[in-house]
Amino acid sequence: MPLMPTHLHPIALLASLKGRLDTVRRGHRLQSLRNRGMHIGRDVNFVDHLYVDEEYCALISIGDSTFFGPECMILAHDAGPEIALGAVRVGTVVLHPSCHVGARTIILPGVEIGPRTVIAANSVVSRSLPADTVCGGRPARPFSTLARYLETHRQRIEAARTFEYSAYESPDLTPERRAALVSAVLAGDVYMVGGRSAELQQIGGSQRTPLETYAPTPPIAAESRRAQRSCSR
Repeated sequence: MPLMPTHLHPIALLASLKGRLDTVRRGHRLQSLRNRGMHIGRDVNFVDHLYVDEEYCALISIGDSTFFGPECMILAHDAGPEIALGAVRVGTVVLHPSCHVGARTIILPGVEIGPRTVIAANSVVSRSLPADTVCGGRPARPFSTLARYLETHRQRIEAARTFEYSAYESPDLTPERRAALVSAVLAGDVYMVGGRSAELQQIGGSQRTPLETYAPTPPIAAESRRAQRSCSR
């Protein structure tokens, strides 16, 4: 690990040290889950506040380039019948590549999601969701195709003001840029552009699993009969 810079203010020095320790702890957590059989693909923002059912983590598979918003939960068991029946329901959870899971979404056992499924914030996923759809609700259901959703945003981006991620998504935003951003948003929604490119270049954005170092075969079948039935409904 590189030496810590000595010219920093003590508070900044502590923040830098905490960031490095958090990185080490995050890597240890990832490796521990993988050692216990969980599939975690490449380019996944496996954030600290993502809750994973560690007791049954070998039943969980997360595909490449999957994104989780804050405080999501993935459960592979349901203890509801345990007191009355002495039994716990256990099931697989499969997220195929390029899924986007909104903040505080709860994913329950026995479901398969995606690929390229977008799930709205605060949803409860209790059944499998088809590929290339936008879903939401409690329970989550498809309400749009991915193509229609992206085309809607594409048209809005053309009409709205845009701001470069590298210049405006920063805790050290200058007062002038902060005022310009606030003024623009007060007039209507704006779009930050370039954030995904920054992530891929590892110069900003969310912390993600490395692109080049981990590519095992998922332990759970890629397409189950459940997902096929869901797509045909």
